[in-house]
Amino acid sequence: MMILRELIRFSTQHRTLYCYMILSVWIFLLIAGMYKYIGQNSTSLGYTLNFLNGRNQLNNLDASTSSLLELRNLVKYKARCTPLTYIARADDGGILDGWKLQGVLLILRHGDRGPMSHVRPIPRLNCGITGDNLVNKNPPNSTPYSQLLNSDEVVVYTTRVRRTFQSALAFLYTFLPTEKWLALNVKESHSIAFCFSDCACPQADALRKLLMKMQKQQLLKQTAITNVMQWIGSNLLQYTPNGITDANEVVDAILTIMCHDSPWPCRDLNITDNSAASTKANDFELNEVINIDQDDLGIASNALDIEMNRDHDTTTASTTGCIESSQVAALMSFVTLQSIQEARHLNYKRIGLLRAYGMIRHIVSYMLRMISGDRTKFVLYAGHDWTLQYLTAAFGIRTDNTFIAYAARLTIEVYRSDTHTDYYFRVVYNGHDVTQQIDFCEGGKSLRVTRDSRGNKADLCPIENIIRFLHEDYFAPLNATNFKDACM
Repeated sequence: MMILRELIRFSTQHRTLYCYMILSVWIFLLIAGMYKYIGQNSTSLGYTLNFLNGRNQLNNLDASTSSLLELRNLVKYKARCTPLTYIARADDGGILDGWKLQGVLLILRHGDRGPMSHVRPIPRLNCGITGDNLVNKNPPNSTPYSQLLNSDEVVVYTTRVRRTFQSALAFLYTFLPTEKWLALNVKESHSIAFCFSDCACPQADALRKLLMKMQKQQLLKQTAITNVMQWIGSNLLQYTPNGITDANEVVDAILTIMCHDSPWPCRDLNITDNSAASTKANDFELNEVINIDQDDLGIASNALDIEMNRDHDTTTASTTGCIESSQVAALMSFVTLQSIQEARHLNYKRIGLLRAYGMIRHIVSYMLRMISGDRTKFVLYAGHDWTLQYLTAAFGIRTDNTFIAYAARLTIEVYRSDTHTDYYFRVVYNGHDVTQQIDFCEGGKSLRVTRDSRGNKADLCPIENIIRFLHEDYFAPLNATNFKDACM
C-alpha cells in the first residue's frame, strides 16, 4: 500500500510533465506523417529532371501534385510580375517631423511587357487586369507626394523605347493635372543606364562578358537543366535559328504566361488545339501561401545539388506533351541560383559602379539644384531593369538577386531641416527604406528621425556624403581615380 500511495503521489505531482511528453510525441508523429504524405504525393524536381532525360512520358506529370518546393518557388516568381495587389505604399513619403521635403527623384522600371523574343501563339492570353482599374483607386492627390505640381516643376527622362514613355505618363497621371501635360519637359536618354556624357566603358563590357561566360559554363555542366530549357523553349519560342542556348530568354517568355495566368501551352503535332490537356500557370492563389520567406539560394541550390548528383539517361525528350509547373520550377530555380551568385560576385558591383557613374552624377546635380531654390521639384527616370541593377549595385543596396521586377521603383527624397540649413536625403526601394544599406550612409553616417505620427522612424543621410562619395571615394573599389582610367 505504501508503494501504491507513493506512485499515486508521484504521478499527481508530475502530471504536467506527462502532458508535455504526450504532446511532444503527438507533434512528432504528426510532422512525420506530413513529411511522409508530401514525399508520396509530390512531383519532385528529380521526377521532372528524370522525365526530361527519357525515364518518363510527358503526360505522366500531374500539376495538381506539385511539391511544396515548386509551390514556394512559383509563388516567389509570380512576384516578379508585380501584381496590382503588390503595389502598396509602405515607407514612401510621409511627414518627417521638423523637416521639409525639397524634392524627389524617382527611378522606375517600366510595367508589364511581352517577351523580348518571338513566341508561339499563346492561347487565352489576357493582357487586361482583373477587377477595377488601378487608376480609379488612385485619383490625383492620393500619392505619397500629395501636392499637385506644375509642369515646370517636373522633369522626365525616358529611353527611346515606347514602354518607358508610357510608364512615365501613367505614373505622372496621379499628381500632374492633365491640362499641364502639353508643357511637360520630357527628355530622351540614348542609354538605358542614363549615363549621358559618361557612357563608353570597355572595362564594363569585359566584366559583363566574364559573368556571362561563367553562367554559360554552369549551364553546360547541367544536362538535365539544359533539357528542361530545351523542352520549355521549344514550346514557347517561335524563331530559334541558332538553337535555344539562353535560359534567361526562356524565362522571359515564361513570365508572359505566368504574369497573365494563362494555360501552359502544349506541343503535339497530332493535336491542332495546343491548349489541350494544359494546366494553369497559376494553379494557386498567392494569398493561400503564408510565410514564404525561405532564401532562394537555399531552395534552389539544395534541390539542384540533390538532382544533379543523380545518374540521368541521355535519351532525347519526347516532342509531345505540355509544359508543367514542375518543369518551370526546375528551370527558374536554376536561373535564380545563378542570379543570386551573380549579385554576390565582385564584378557585379564593379559593373554597377562603371555603368551608373553618369546617372549618379546627374542625380547629384539635380539634388544640388533642389536645395539651391531651383524650380525643379520632381525628376523621373523611366528606365529598364538594367537601370536599377546598375544603380542598386553601385549604391550597395541588397537586392538578394539581380532580377528587377516590373514597375520596380527607387526613390530619393531630399529634405531640409526646419531649424537649420542642413540638407539630407533618404532612399526608398520598392517601398522600403534602404538608406542604411548604402555604403556612405550606413551606421552613424545617417540621422534617425521620426517619420509620422505613429512613431515610425526614417534614416536621413547628409547630402555631403553622396557628394564626397562621388568626388573622392567612387573609384576606390576599381583601383582608379577617375572614370576614364577605370574604364580602360
